[in-house]
Amino acid sequence: MHRFSDLFLTSSGRIGRIAFLVGAGLVLGVWAAFDLLAPLAVRDMAGWLVAAALLYSAACLLSQRLHDRGRSGWWSGPILLAFAMAWPQPQAPFDWIALGLLVLVAADLILLPGQKAFNRYGAPTRG
Repeated sequence: MHRFSDLFLTSSGRIGRIAFLVGAGLVLGVWAAFDLLAPLAVRDMAGWLVAAALLYSAACLLSQRLHDRGRSGWWSGPILLAFAMAWPQPQAPFDWIALGLLVLVAADLILLPGQKAFNRYGAPTRG
């Protein structure tokens, strides 16, 4: 099992589906809580700082899971761009396309297991 800080502060290595689900749930929960509960003045002053920290954490988490699937962590960039387009509610046609792509990516990262053998990103994970 990885240390908690490794999930959110480093993009190297591999993580399994369970660790990814826990980490993604935490990042999304903090993001939604800040978006819904923070007063407008706080969101205006600290919104960019909180968004940057959460995007960094999400990029690290996504990179590790992508590594487990045998893919480059750089794919986390387009995934996070699609998330930003679709959050909190898609309205434009491209937002809906981004949401559809996010559903496909989520199915891939959550449902499919990682590579069973050692790959260029490290040893296989459990789970």
